[in-house]
Amino acid sequence: MSATTTRRRRGFTLVEVLIALVLLSLLMLVLTSALRSMGQVEERVEQRIEAADDYRLATQLLGDVLGHVSARRHSVQAAGGPAQAPFFEARPDSLAWIGVMPARFGLGGRHYLRLALEPGEGGARLVLRYAPWNGAPAFSAWGQAEARVLAWPVSALALRYLEPASGQWSPQWPPPGLTTNALPPSLLPAAVELRLDGPAPAWPPLVVALRANYATDPSAVLGGFGGGAPR
Repeated sequence: MSATTTRRRRGFTLVEVLIALVLLSLLMLVLTSALRSMGQVEERVEQRIEAADDYRLATQLLGDVLGHVSARRHSVQAAGGPAQAPFFEARPDSLAWIGVMPARFGLGGRHYLRLALEPGEGGARLVLRYAPWNGAPAFSAWGQAEARVLAWPVSALALRYLEPASGQWSPQWPPPGLTTNALPPSLLPAAVELRLDGPAPAWPPLVVALRANYATDPSAVLGGFGGGAPR
């Protein structure tokens, strides 16, 4: 019997088996790491796609509800005495107004609306509150209103309002020191700028032009707010 035939029958040595096991372990480690990395990349991509969809829907909704702001005037108590003004409570970190909810969101029609941060699990949330309009000049029972979360977690919300005559932005409306005579006919700003800190990926600054519905003002002679004659 030759020496070659003897080695073949003897099989692999212990050292050869150990080397094969080490190489197989390294190969499995490389494959496992590659699969884990692919899974993490896929998860991040899905999160970004979901965040982009959330941002698109949120900005579309804000554009719709701020794009149909009621300019109907009501009696209010101003610093200089009784006055006529639309329901538009504009602050640096919140905004409340009367507008139209889009029908495609399952609602439609005039609503009281408020945009503000609210505490929630995992951090503050950007929440749009809405309640059906009942003809009252103002609304304050926001805790009982329906809610739609637009973004979370959010660490800060900053709102600014564009004064059309000067082109200047102000953190409140009306801007300090600006008399009623200096305001536009609708008594509303030309646009609202929204800045958020916190969501990932970060939201770019959002500017929404306000299209006031003069038909809700009894002194207007244009078509009705949300359809119909002036009311």
